[in-house]
Amino acid sequence: MKLGFLSKIFEGALSIEKTYNECDAALSELKAYNEKRQEADFRISTEEKAELDEVVNTAITNATRIIDKEGERNWPGVFREMHTNLAKLYLELDEHDKVRAACERLQDYGETGRLEADEVLESLKEKEDS
Repeated sequence: MKLGFLSKIFEGALSIEKTYNECDAALSELKAYNEKRQEADFRISTEEKAELDEVVNTAITNATRIIDKEGERNWPGVFREMHTNLAKLYLELDEHDKVRAACERLQDYGETGRLEADEVLESLKEKEDS
């Protein structure tokens, strides 16, 4: 019985760590893609775009899956980070309403959450003003 409980905790920790890594990779790849899109000779193959889409969609899906446990688990730091990751991913995807929604939820996580939300919203404002 105890081993099953410990196994479940360990699997959950691995899933959270894996999702952090997926979000970091997706954000990095999206930023690089958006920078390259600004170049005059930008080209991306259908396969490369499909791979990027898969990386990004997997990160969003898994971060959302963790956030869906907000009422069940007491993981405020994890949830705050996932909302931050989603806000930043949506910012790179130019999904501004989703950025605002993620930042609104992020502000519920104390001073750190408010500061992170302010930072993302400032980046959004700069993007909209340019």
